[in-house]
Amino acid sequence: MTIEPLGQLQRDPDIEEWLVSRDVSIPYLDGQSLQFIIECIEDDETPEDFEQAIRNFLSLTADDRHEATPYVFQNYRQFVEAVGEDEFDFTIPSASKVWEHVQMTAIHVSRRTYAEKDVYVQITGNCDWEQEHGLQVVLRRGNILARVSDQDGHLTTADAYALSEEQNTIIYEG
Repeated sequence: MTIEPLGQLQRDPDIEEWLVSRDVSIPYLDGQSLQFIIECIEDDETPEDFEQAIRNFLSLTADDRHEATPYVFQNYRQFVEAVGEDEFDFTIPSASKVWEHVQMTAIHVSRRTYAEKDVYVQITGNCDWEQEHGLQVVLRRGNILARVSDQDGHLTTADAYALSEEQNTIIYEG
């Protein structure tokens, strides 16, 4: 299968329903190259939604990433408050420094199975403060910030915490 602008996709060797791209330069991540993992597109009724979400995402720049910065920093602060400052050999003094402690590793594209059923782009990776579960930044339709959290498999906060759509937030304030 081919999806523009990713080109020819290959079947994931471990998960049959996933297709994987070559490494693609991601403007949102300052040109870092990552694979896209396209989940369950072959059985989707409107696969063109995936292509549009990917186009939307690839049109974003590092400047657009700044919208997520305060939420990534809040994720860091919430984790530090939960485990205690003394557990870390570093401190992130401000939101402007938080991305120095994040290493994104993959891009997943999938359709939400609840509510509006849009296609989401989920950027996943590692972060220095949450070694076990990492970090994810999720964009609805590829260009609307929807969620910042550890990697828990959920595209929205509403899905993760069984909240109503009206209670959905970018980051869980629980």
